[in-house]
This record gives sequence, structure tokens and C-alpha cells, in this order.
Amino acid sequence: MDWVETASILKDVLVGILIILSMALTTIGALAWRRKRATRLLWVTIAFALFLVKGVSLALGLYVLGMISVPRGFAGTFDLMLILDVLILVILYLALFRRTG
Repeated sequence: MDWVETASILKDVLVGILIILSMALTTIGALAWRRKRATRLLWVTIAFALFLVKGVSLALGLYVLGMISVPRGFAGTFDLMLILDVLILVILYLALFRRTG
């Protein structure tokens, strides 16, 4: 298996993680906002929802509509961008929803 095939598999996994994680965080954020009615929770929930829209749009473009194709030389960079998206979601979650001791 060459690096392009590995990058393609990693892309598939990362798109799935992005969608599932952003969906879960959007739900958690919406529930927290409903309970607390804090403006910052609303804004962060909107940000999580935008990541969800991005992930679903990306998946539709890559797998259903075939409108997006990742050029061979860009595969590693594309995966890096998806990894950064997932890390941003995790950091936002930790910054806002983690209970402090």
C-alpha cells in the first residue's frame, strides 16, 4: 500500500470522525444552552453545527455527488486539515464543557 492509498483511507476515517464528533458536540452544546441560556454556549453550538455542515458537505461532495476529488499531491495536506478540524473541535469542547475541579 503506497502513501496515497494510506492517505485516502485516513481521509475516509477522518471525515467520519469529523461528522460524528461535530454532531455529538452540537447536541451537547444545544442541551447545555437550553439548560443555561448562556450566549457563549449558543455561539459555540453554532460553531459546532457549522463543523457538522462542513463535514456533511464534504462527505456528500466526496462520496455521493463525486464533485470533490483530492489531487494526488494534496492528499497529505488534506488529511492534515481534517486532523486540525478534529483537534479544534476537541479543544473547544475541553475549553467550554469540561468540569473544573
